[in-house]
Amino acid sequence: MENNENMILVIDISSNSVKVGLVSGDLKLVHFNSQNINIINEDIDGFIKSFDMDDIWNKLIFGVKQVLNKIKNQNTNIIGISTCAQRIASVFLDGKGNVIYGGPNIDIRGIDSAYLIEDEFSEKELFEITGHSPSLLFCLARLLWFREEEEGTYAKISKVLMLDDWLVYRLTGIYVSDFSSAAGSQLFDIKKREWSSEIIQTFDFNPDFFPDIVESGTLVGELKSELAKKFNFSQSNIPIVKAGGDTQATLLGMGVIEKGDIGISLGTTAPLHLVVDKPIIDPSSNYWTSCHYIKGKWLLEGHAGNTGASYNWFKQCFLSNSEDNPDFLMDTYLKKSPPGALSTYAYLGPENMNIKNQTSIKRGVFAFQPPMMISEELPKIEDFARSVLENIAFGIYENYRALNNYTDSGTRTFCAGGMAKSEEFSKLLANVLDSEISIPFVKDSAFIGVAMNALKGLDVYSDYKAMIKDLITYEKIKSNSSISEKYKSIYLEWKNLKIKTDKL
Repeated sequence: MENNENMILVIDISSNSVKVGLVSGDLKLVHFNSQNINIINEDIDGFIKSFDMDDIWNKLIFGVKQVLNKIKNQNTNIIGISTCAQRIASVFLDGKGNVIYGGPNIDIRGIDSAYLIEDEFSEKELFEITGHSPSLLFCLARLLWFREEEEGTYAKISKVLMLDDWLVYRLTGIYVSDFSSAAGSQLFDIKKREWSSEIIQTFDFNPDFFPDIVESGTLVGELKSELAKKFNFSQSNIPIVKAGGDTQATLLGMGVIEKGDIGISLGTTAPLHLVVDKPIIDPSSNYWTSCHYIKGKWLLEGHAGNTGASYNWFKQCFLSNSEDNPDFLMDTYLKKSPPGALSTYAYLGPENMNIKNQTSIKRGVFAFQPPMMISEELPKIEDFARSVLENIAFGIYENYRALNNYTDSGTRTFCAGGMAKSEEFSKLLANVLDSEISIPFVKDSAFIGVAMNALKGLDVYSDYKAMIKDLITYEKIKSNSSISEKYKSIYLEWKNLKIKTDKL
């Protein structure tokens, strides 16, 4: 690394981990540290979950020190810090700024408070305002839960923050939110782009609970002096730039900013987002509407469910005893098994977003030719592996097709995330979607998107388009028309059988 190189410190609290990275001024991920998050189960049923916020903060401190230690003897300038965090996760603070509650995006204690919301708003009315449902997932229901179940705790609440807002507060001492974060609270008017006065007044919440909202890419303050000393920064007055939701960061890091762009985030789950230039409210109250980091741009979201989770489950259960790397094995199996995997189909969860049916429990199923049919070629481990990956691709396809119905412009398709590192899966997905896919060189694109926000907030670049043009490079994965044609009938077979397996 050359001396005097400018670097951006990036912090990302994702669904599973606290990640800290150093990104260069030309958007190269230079160093990073990742540590797993502890989720606390507070009830037997597993509905009520919380963060160990002290543990998160301590891991963040450790991660920052680890990556900064990598450049300890180099004349490297940290020109700014920016953060992102999992959407929906929220944090309540008391009047002294101490954490009363910190809950992940899987805390559904609000299931016990949803009836209070239903008494005031129909599902459609609330969806028209917020672009989100069901209520049990979001900050609105959590607030009501505390008011009903823990009155003493509720009485202490002074500020209601989304997780990235809390990060910025801890770094700067400033209370502020951004549009991408606030949109995941179900307390935000997605059309007016402001906290919903109607919802706040209806439930008699204190308006002072909710911080001012700024655009992503806004310089909001400086790193606290005591933290600068703790991190042993050589320079002072380190600026903090607001980013927001990790999904929006991932999209920006892919270069997904123009109307008609579709970004697919291939992580533990697989949300898909269509960029639109006005807030489109799905009439079926299914596909979510959120704010992008980009001013004047909204996102329509489909969600394929636990895609990466299914992939990891299969590796752990069936490949963990192999001496070979499981990801290498999965790629090898994809090369060996033909499309359709000898009529072997997997049903492990990935499917079209169906937000109204989130509480139903479905069986995981493999359907395949049984051994007694000796006249047929029987499936092997490579065919079961392909069936898992085809299940993931089909779930993505169903959401991709649905989102395409909401745009009249030609779409461009982008992917990033862990599974995008597999060239074989990327080819499979391109063939199932029958579309060319652009995959950025840095697959951990949340880091890159947050760093892009910092570059804009620090006036290094005036706009995102110029950054993308100058700094992001892509691999283009093209579909094979003959294979895509085969997948049309394979998908229909998979879908028809899925209708039957869903009844199990």
